[in-house]
Amino acid sequence: MFFGLFCVALIGFEVKDVLASFHYLVENASPLLENASEHTRVATITASVSQHVSLVGDPVIINANPAVHPFVLSRKATNQWELFTTGVPKLDFETVNLYSLMIYGKDNQGATASQTILIQIADVNEPPAFTGSLSQGGQVTEIYIPEDTAPGTVIYRAAAKDPDDAILKYSISPEGSGFTVDSIGTISTAAVFDFESEAKSFSLIINVVDPGGLFTTGNLKIFLINVNNKDPVLTCSLFSIDKDILNVTMVNSTLPKKVDITLDEELPIGKTVGVCQATDEDNLGALTFELNPGNVHFAVDKEHGTVITAACLDVERAGFANIQSFSIRACDHDQRCAEIPVMAYIHAINDNAPFCDQYLIRYTGREVITNGTIVARLSCHDLDEPPDTLHYAPRFGPIGPGQLFEQVGSAAHFIQIARDLDYEDPEIVSVGHIYEMSVSVFDDSHPSHTVTVIIMVAIAPANDFSPVFKPAHYHFSVPETSGAFYKVGKVTAIDEDHPPNCVTYRITNGDIEVIQRFWIHPLSGMIELTTQPDYESVKQYNLTIEAVDCDRFQPYTAMATVTVDIEDENDEAPVCTPFLYKAAILDNIVVGTNINGFKLNCHDRDSQDFEMRFEIVSGNENHHFGFDPTRGSNTPKLIVTYPFDFDSGAELQKKYHLVVNVIDDNLKYGKATKPRTGTALIDIYVTRANTPPPPTTSSEQRKGLTIVYTAINTYKFSDWYIPFIFTLMAVLFAALTAWVCFLLWRYSNIKECCQRTTKELSRAKPKVMKYAAGYSDQKETFVTENRNKKLKVLTETTVYETVFDGEAIDPVSGNVYQYNSRTGARKWKMPPRPQEQLLANIYSLPPEESSSLNTLV
Repeated sequence: MFFGLFCVALIGFEVKDVLASFHYLVENASPLLENASEHTRVATITASVSQHVSLVGDPVIINANPAVHPFVLSRKATNQWELFTTGVPKLDFETVNLYSLMIYGKDNQGATASQTILIQIADVNEPPAFTGSLSQGGQVTEIYIPEDTAPGTVIYRAAAKDPDDAILKYSISPEGSGFTVDSIGTISTAAVFDFESEAKSFSLIINVVDPGGLFTTGNLKIFLINVNNKDPVLTCSLFSIDKDILNVTMVNSTLPKKVDITLDEELPIGKTVGVCQATDEDNLGALTFELNPGNVHFAVDKEHGTVITAACLDVERAGFANIQSFSIRACDHDQRCAEIPVMAYIHAINDNAPFCDQYLIRYTGREVITNGTIVARLSCHDLDEPPDTLHYAPRFGPIGPGQLFEQVGSAAHFIQIARDLDYEDPEIVSVGHIYEMSVSVFDDSHPSHTVTVIIMVAIAPANDFSPVFKPAHYHFSVPETSGAFYKVGKVTAIDEDHPPNCVTYRITNGDIEVIQRFWIHPLSGMIELTTQPDYESVKQYNLTIEAVDCDRFQPYTAMATVTVDIEDENDEAPVCTPFLYKAAILDNIVVGTNINGFKLNCHDRDSQDFEMRFEIVSGNENHHFGFDPTRGSNTPKLIVTYPFDFDSGAELQKKYHLVVNVIDDNLKYGKATKPRTGTALIDIYVTRANTPPPPTTSSEQRKGLTIVYTAINTYKFSDWYIPFIFTLMAVLFAALTAWVCFLLWRYSNIKECCQRTTKELSRAKPKVMKYAAGYSDQKETFVTENRNKKLKVLTETTVYETVFDGEAIDPVSGNVYQYNSRTGARKWKMPPRPQEQLLANIYSLPPEESSSLNTLV
């Protein structure tokens, strides 16, 4: 093969341009292998030129086929070059097996020459190469498979290619790793893997060999994925508590065994009855504990596995089962669980004390109680299962052998009298007629529980007499101003039975009002008030009192009547209408005038109209207002007692809020001991009569109504800081202005200019002064002269006569006045009307108008 290539190479050198003054000679030492390295010499090219001829530059390769080739020319000597490989693109017999290159050159005479070179590529056996992820040399391909992958499962396909398209052979190492590869590169599992007990990863080398023995290798690393394929293992220590004795039982979930434990009832809630631990070989997360099925009496800590009591274990409770069954489970997140079944037997204990139907038994006998009479039957029970035997034993009191009372021999829960008891027996009378004793009731188990029953036996006399009131009718008087707990009087009933005068009292009739005003002490018979009576509502009460004796079986009663008279007292204050009155008046109102014809109308429920007197206690500044009359009448008039004087400045207040006290102490005879006082309020607004509104103000005239528009200064003395701040700001502003003027005066030309002007004016001498006065105008002419120039100042003064060009009606007084539309000057056209006519136009405002006027003010 090599020889044929060499011959072809020599024959392939042809001279295309024979007319050139020079030509190329090509020498090829050997054929070119496809695996030739970079910078391999391919041929030597020599240019044969004549004398006095030289080449221009180096020859170049043109018209190459294929156009992209891995060859380049390099100068070796003068007119000699070598052809080398560049390595890009790589020589590949299977891709291009023949390259055609044309060497082209030019001399200094303009002649050109070219030479075609044919380069045959020799085929060489090349090693195979991986494709895909194994083709990255020096890198490891990672594969992840679950640990429970079945044998024979394909996990990867190694793909390799031989440049010569030869048949390849695959192998894997190390052998016995649990993986196999077939003839086409398919890698499969050959064993069962366990993440917990074996290696968690495997490093494999994949070998690919061609028939010529050339090979390539790839690195493959296989990781096992931990799979939750194993159940947890549960280990528990369970406690048996039988009569306070603790026994521990160890059990494991790998042994299918049911655990029986015994527990005393009434264990405290939260009592630990077991401790469990769980492990999981997969180790894929925390394990949780639970009870399956759930049990209301037991619970397990989900994280720590502690089993505790969750409810009271009470055997005696209805519906409670003595045998409780449940299973303790430990589960992973995929609900792979291990469990231990438990059977809990609840053991009954003596945890309940006996109880009786009655803990206090009373027995009352009449006059004589005979021997052997049963006075008490103790009915007691025990809730324990099975019920305990109850025992009865005397505890204290006259019970037992040789005492007044004893237990019946065959039935200890029966109590009987040991001898006759007579109410009138001196021995019985000396110790009393009531006997108290107690009996202890207890069970016989350990621990023992005891309860006590009290027995009271009373001997009662026969009820032979009824209570009698002495007297049968009572009469009491109560002042109207008396309050609660006032003692009205006492009633007494006598009972001759024993014990003497054992009587209780109650009011059965006569307290007729919704709120009961009387209460009687049930033992003493004292009648008291529960609240203050009202003479004006009810003047007299007729009460019925019932007395009941102490016989509980056949009580006797007696009735008595009680008359209670309410004494009238002055407890009502006068009430006036209206309570609040508002009025508007002028400041020129005549003293003694009834303001708007207003009169107070006052009444008192417990006093005469003439018993009232009136006082203005506040708001009457300068005593402008008063009442006529001040006493002896219930309808006094409100009058003006002192004139207003706003012109002099003495009067400033225009709103008066009068508080009037109405006192009912104006008696004809004697002196009132407890006078009562009522109150009325009067608001009066005073308007200036001689200050009309501006000419442009239009007033709305209504018949019988005068609307006065006033303005009130709302300044408050508590807001003193507001004018103080404004004054301080004005002072600071004035000081700042003065300081600025001083600076301008000092640092500018104003000072010099002012001084120069003052000096010039001081030298001026007046020469002529003329003054002309006219009827309607005046002119003053001043002529001043100085040494340098003449100054002439003209001053014109105009005097106008006031002309009133309009008329209007004053909305307050109704008088006509004239005004000047330009200056606003005004004067009356005719004298004001008399004061009496002015006052006749003022009258009181209705309530709705008064509220409107108050809003305007």
